[in-house]
Amino acid sequence: MTQDEPQPLIIDTDPGVDDVLAIVLALSRPDLVRLEAITLNFGNTTLDYARDNVLRLFNVLHAHVQQEGKGQEGLKRSLSGSAYRTIFASKGAEGPIGGEQFTASYFHGRDGLSGISQLHGDPFATSKSIPSPLVEDATKPAHEIILDILRNNAPGTVRIAAVAPLTNLALAFQSDPETFCRVGGISVMGGVLDGPGNTTATSEFNTYADPFAAKVLLHDAPLHPVLQDAKRNACGYTGSLPIELLPLDITRKHTVPYARLCDDVDQRGGILRSFYKAMLSQPRRVTNSHAPPGSPFDPRLYDNFEAHDPLAVAHAMFTPSLFSRRNGSQQTEGGWKTEQVRFGIETVGELTRGYCVVDRRGLGSIKLGKIKPNSSAAKDKGNGDVEVEKPTSGQWDVVVASPGPAWFAGIFCEALSI
Repeated sequence: MTQDEPQPLIIDTDPGVDDVLAIVLALSRPDLVRLEAITLNFGNTTLDYARDNVLRLFNVLHAHVQQEGKGQEGLKRSLSGSAYRTIFASKGAEGPIGGEQFTASYFHGRDGLSGISQLHGDPFATSKSIPSPLVEDATKPAHEIILDILRNNAPGTVRIAAVAPLTNLALAFQSDPETFCRVGGISVMGGVLDGPGNTTATSEFNTYADPFAAKVLLHDAPLHPVLQDAKRNACGYTGSLPIELLPLDITRKHTVPYARLCDDVDQRGGILRSFYKAMLSQPRRVTNSHAPPGSPFDPRLYDNFEAHDPLAVAHAMFTPSLFSRRNGSQQTEGGWKTEQVRFGIETVGELTRGYCVVDRRGLGSIKLGKIKPNSSAAKDKGNGDVEVEKPTSGQWDVVVASPGPAWFAGIFCEALSI
C-alpha cells in the first residue's frame, strides 16, 4: 500500500447516535479510508438493535444521495461500491468478558437511536435485503472478521477505530495474538483520565461496560510472549499494542451545536437531516437537562453535541498509524499530539468500575523500600513487610490535542451534509 492509497479501516462500534455519525464521516472520505468492516458490539444498545441501526443508516444514505442529486461524491462512491467492493457488517459480543451487562439507553434510547424504531409509520425502516455495499457473514463472529481482514492485508496497514466497549478486540487478541499484532493502529474512544465520568462519577461508558476487555488490551497483552519479542510479530511491536486513546478529556472539547445538527435554523429538510433530528432527540434532552434549574437556559453551554466517537474515527482517518510513525515512514502533522500515560483499569470496584487509575507517582529505577510494621507485636500478628506497589503495567499513547475544535466541526459537518 502506498501513502496515496486509502487505508483499510475497521470501525468496531455499538451504534448508538454518535457511532452512526462517525460511520457517515468515514463513508464520506473514500479517498482517505477504505471501510472494510463495521463490527458490532453490545454497548449503547443490544446487538440486534445495533445491527438494525446500521441497516437503517445505509437505507437512509441511499435515499439521501438519490434525493440530493448533486454533490455527495464521497458518499456516492462508497455506497455504489466503486470505492470498495463490500463492507462486512458482523455481529460480535453480546455482553462483556466479565461482570454484569449494561447498556446506555439512558442517553441513546432503548434502540440506540432515541426510539426511532417506534416512530409512527417507521419512516426510517430497515429492509429485508441488506443494503449495498454491506455484506453479512452470519457464520463468523465479529472478532474473527477482524482477524480475517488483518490476515488479508499487509502488516501495519489496517487501522481500527474502536468506539464501543473493547470486547470484540479483546476476543480477537485472545483468539490469535500474532494475527492481531498485524494491526497498524487502533484509535480507541474510551476512559477519562482527569475529570468526571459520563456514566458514573468516575467512569466513561465504554470502559465501564467492559473493563475486563480494556484490561486484556492494556495489561495482559503487553505481558504476552508475542509482545515481549519483536521477532514474534509481523510489525515488530514490543511492550504494547499500537493503541492511541481518545478519552473524554479530549473528546468533550469537540462539540457541534444541536441546532446545526438538527436543522433548526436552515430547515432544509430531506431524509438525512430528518434522520439526524429524530435520532438526536434523546441525547439532546439529556444534554439540555444538565443546565442548572432556575437559571436562564444558555444554548452555548447546554445545547452542544459532544462528538466522542466521530473524533476517534477522525483520528484514524487523518493521522498516520503508530506503526508507520514508529518505522519512520510517516509523521503526525496538523496539530495532533499524544503523551504516554501509565494507568490501570478498575474492574470490580463497588463505586469505580471502569475507572482509569492514573499512576502519578513518577517512580524511578531505584528500588523503593517496604512498608514496615512499627513493633514486634505487629509481627507477631503476622503483619510482615509489605512491598510498595509496583508501577501500573499499562501504558498507552493518549491523544491530548487535535488540529482544533473548529477544524473538526468543519470536516464533520461537511461529511454529514449539514
